[in-house]
Amino acid sequence: TDVPNMNGRSVPLQYRFMVAMQGALGVGANLNKWSPAEEALATRLIALDKQIRATVQGGDLHRLRSPREGDVTANQYVAADGKQAVLFAFRHSQEYSLPAPTLALQGLDAKAIYSVKPWNAAAQEWSGAYLMQRGLDLDLKGDFDSTVIVLQKQ
Repeated sequence: TDVPNMNGRSVPLQYRFMVAMQGALGVGANLNKWSPAEEALATRLIALDKQIRATVQGGDLHRLRSPREGDVTANQYVAADGKQAVLFAFRHSQEYSLPAPTLALQGLDAKAIYSVKPWNAAAQEWSGAYLMQRGLDLDLKGDFDSTVIVLQKQ
């Protein structure tokens, strides 16, 4: 939907898209008012949504951080066959320049290697054991920052 909305706060398009991708992604904004940059971002995120939709809608949900626990919320989805996992993380408001927390993932195969691909960065490989014990450092900075990280079992 368009912003600012009824509360007058401006929330970035990326954040709004990523929240909606955890349910049924729909666009309720006036597309005629979007800039070329917003159109390009929406195109990338719609393509990402198509890539992960089956896992998000049909996989197991792990709530890693509740919005009641601080400024970062995170949900992880794991496909029924275990081949894909998707992590969504959101930072509502950064407190005193504190870094985002490290998140220990759940539901992975400890013995497997995973390709870990943030939506806007290069992939790296880690073991399921590493991801579940040590976890991932989130690169979330500032208010209303968000990320989607796709994990593919190798």
